[in-house]
Amino acid sequence: MPDHQVVRGVRTGGRSARVREAVLNAAFSELVESGYAGLSVESVATRAQVNKTTIYRRWSTLDNLLVDALTTWSDDVPAVDTGSIESDLLALGGHLGRIFNYGPGRQVAAFVLTAGLEGGELREAARRYFDHQTERVLPTVERAIARGEIPADCDPLALLDTFRAPLAYRLVTAGEPVDADLIARATGITLAAARAGLLST
Repeated sequence: MPDHQVVRGVRTGGRSARVREAVLNAAFSELVESGYAGLSVESVATRAQVNKTTIYRRWSTLDNLLVDALTTWSDDVPAVDTGSIESDLLALGGHLGRIFNYGPGRQVAAFVLTAGLEGGELREAARRYFDHQTERVLPTVERAIARGEIPADCDPLALLDTFRAPLAYRLVTAGEPVDADLIARATGITLAAARAGLLST
């Protein structure tokens, strides 16, 4: 079975860091290949070639491990800064489109987008994933406010929600590709709403 890397780059920090990397990559791969229903500490441990006790020492529950894997994976969402909020959103949309359209990212995105409908720790996992992703993108909106491109009282979270919603809707309801036309329309609608004061606090 192929492994899907969620932790990338040069390994540092000794054995503990290597074990964490192996476990997070294994959890991500198991989620992609087996779905949440097929995910277990046993399968992750086998894939990572560690003992179950090694996992439980670092993550008290399977959902805690899943949150860690997903938030690490969401580090791939770029903090874009092109100098213009319009081109920033187009660039961000292009990146999200590549995640939604291809490979393991498509499966993981669909899982996260629907996990919020569940209860308990699974819903919390989805919330923490989106919170982490949003933190990486918020500076993009804040810079646009500072440049005067959108009103000073614009709610950055509302702007990002408005922009991402059509992309997520297409993935979950239609299963169709997120293309450049949809990204451009989402960008235009979002900025029009922001400039009309509809996204202000």
